[in-house]
Amino acid sequence: MDIDEDFEVAFLAGEKSNPITHHRSAPPSPTGHGNMMNNEFHTSHSTDEAFIIVPNDVEAHRITNNYLFGFKKWKSHISTRPVENRSEIVQNLYSDVNKPSLPVRVSTLRPTNVIYVLLIGWWLSLVYVIASIVMFLTYFGRSYGFFCMKMARYFLWPFGYFVHLVDTPPPLEHSDEVCEVTASQLSENYQESDERTSLLSNSFSAQQLSRERWRYWTKPKTYLWLIIAVPVLFVCHSVIVIVTWLLVVTIPIAKINIKTIQKLFFLPPEQVDVCNSNVMPSNSKKQNGEIIMYTHQSVNIYYYKYAVDGMNVILVNLLLFVIAALVLGLADTQEKISPVVKCLMALFGIVPLTYYIGAGITSISAQSSFAVGALLNATFGSIVEVILYVITLKKGQEQNSACYPELVKSAVAGTILATMLLIPGLCMVIGGLKYQTQRFNPRSTSVGASLLFVSVAGVFAPTLFSAIYGDLHCSKCEKVEPWIPINSTSSTISNGSVGMQCSECSQSLFGLDGDTTLYDNHIQPLVYTCALLLPISYFIGLIFSMKTHFGHVYHDFYNQMAEEGSSHRSHRHGSPQWSRLKCIFILFACTALISLLADIMANNIQPLMQSLHISEYFIGVTLIAVLPELPEIVNGIQFALQNNVAMGIEIAMNTAIQCCLLQVPILILIDLIYSFKLYMIFSDVHMFSVIFSVIVMNYTLQDGRSNYFQGSALLLIYLVLMAMYFFTPTPKLVQC
Repeated sequence: MDIDEDFEVAFLAGEKSNPITHHRSAPPSPTGHGNMMNNEFHTSHSTDEAFIIVPNDVEAHRITNNYLFGFKKWKSHISTRPVENRSEIVQNLYSDVNKPSLPVRVSTLRPTNVIYVLLIGWWLSLVYVIASIVMFLTYFGRSYGFFCMKMARYFLWPFGYFVHLVDTPPPLEHSDEVCEVTASQLSENYQESDERTSLLSNSFSAQQLSRERWRYWTKPKTYLWLIIAVPVLFVCHSVIVIVTWLLVVTIPIAKINIKTIQKLFFLPPEQVDVCNSNVMPSNSKKQNGEIIMYTHQSVNIYYYKYAVDGMNVILVNLLLFVIAALVLGLADTQEKISPVVKCLMALFGIVPLTYYIGAGITSISAQSSFAVGALLNATFGSIVEVILYVITLKKGQEQNSACYPELVKSAVAGTILATMLLIPGLCMVIGGLKYQTQRFNPRSTSVGASLLFVSVAGVFAPTLFSAIYGDLHCSKCEKVEPWIPINSTSSTISNGSVGMQCSECSQSLFGLDGDTTLYDNHIQPLVYTCALLLPISYFIGLIFSMKTHFGHVYHDFYNQMAEEGSSHRSHRHGSPQWSRLKCIFILFACTALISLLADIMANNIQPLMQSLHISEYFIGVTLIAVLPELPEIVNGIQFALQNNVAMGIEIAMNTAIQCCLLQVPILILIDLIYSFKLYMIFSDVHMFSVIFSVIVMNYTLQDGRSNYFQGSALLLIYLVLMAMYFFTPTPKLVQC
């Protein structure tokens, strides 16, 4: 089957037939595993047949790419999804604060609301009281004084209260204990689809209201308000917005404060009123009005699902680390800020940028041909690590230190260990706890497993060669007195041999007096040969899994799962969240920012290691290796939670393969062009740890099933290896 064709497919459960073309304009059929497709589509079952229909062009292409070697595996949607087609919980998250998202008669006496009063409400209310007194003293701003008193009461306890417009201004002395907005009217507003719903009947036209607001800007009291009170209130609300938005679950509070800044400050005070949604006045006479904001809660735990421009709000908030790292790293020329803080800020700032790059790659790949997608994944898929490694090597060259090349090699080994043990282990444990046993395609994983052996053989062959034929370099050696048995009558050793006891020995590339014959004539040519062969094996894997043996690897297992009753249907909706042009801009912008952050990290990592007194090996295999892979970890866990542990395993394997087959050869090529003194000879602890992890991983994948016990074993092995790295002494020659 040629995967370059575009079509929708439907598999008949009772027949072992090839996919049937239904629609030429849709993308290729999602190939892979039955259970893998769960939650990628809406599901419906039939006794006689199981249909698998792709959702829309973009999402279908993304799902297809998830099951192809060499492509990023992405769980999140990259197309726009109408909010009305999502769950009611998610719809409530995106509803504006000027439209009640729930029927208004709900309990507002909650512990989290009380905490709001203790942490925010009391002092914000006090600020409004002070602003009210100041505006009363100006005399002309009396109306704003009454307005501030209303807002003081509102922000002390905003839950269950509406801020809304009124057509006729109430008397300045009027207190709004009695509200003319009834609960039934607000419930009707909830049921309407329009976000601006008339609460009361028309007595003033929209034109009259508009003229009234225009006259607002011609009054002197408006400018007294904007000059005296608004700046202070703006600062207070801005601080609250920043803090509550960063906490994510408190976004309901952030929303009402944003609405206050955007709209409430610039409305005529006579047209704003506050009412209690639970008050049922006897007079139900209707007037014309508009809800400005309403909330009944200060905390909503479901806001972790909230997205901003297609990206999860938590990742968007992590961009704060990018800003902080750039400000601290570039502006602090006098080194007043701790280098440890700068280094950690830069490392954590790389995480959201890595996720944005992954989303950009996935989005472009889903809108392009397979050739473009494969090329993009092979280049930008490794851009973060390559930039991080190259800038670290450049810093080592500037300081003429062997510490930085050792950090890079530790990071490479740490990436392989994390992708072989940490990511699959987490996916198996989380998926196993939810589903007990999960299945995956053993044929597909066998492709990755074979390439893993090629990867490890190519990367560590020079290290093994050096260990066999190279020399030992020891920092200290002492002559050992000859050992004579107690019952021996001889006082001397007849053959004249002498023993030496040495300490802190390690493999050396060079012989006595810095002799480089072995490295120049044997080891270096072997390194270049492996660097040439490794990318070739990567492209052979692409051709095998995407072209010549596509059906052999994927379709048999997929048809089997379809025959077991898996069936999927979905709505056709959505368009790309990001256009190609926007994706390209994001890719280049994130690449530039990562370069700046990597430079800040490299400039400050030495003080970090010296202050923590931790081995360079441990820093390399943990911080530098794992943090850039956090998006892969997140995607793997998301797949495992949807009964798709296979994708978590594929993510791990593809990352490890890309590290060995692409990133290492690129580093060798860069070192050949611009010498960083990067000798791709790993220490023994790296070599044995990686080889052991690959063997364990392949043994775990043999039966095509996983559970939490297997995942726990992988995680425990990873933790044991990390403990070994933590206590590993760093040779003096490579200490920072």
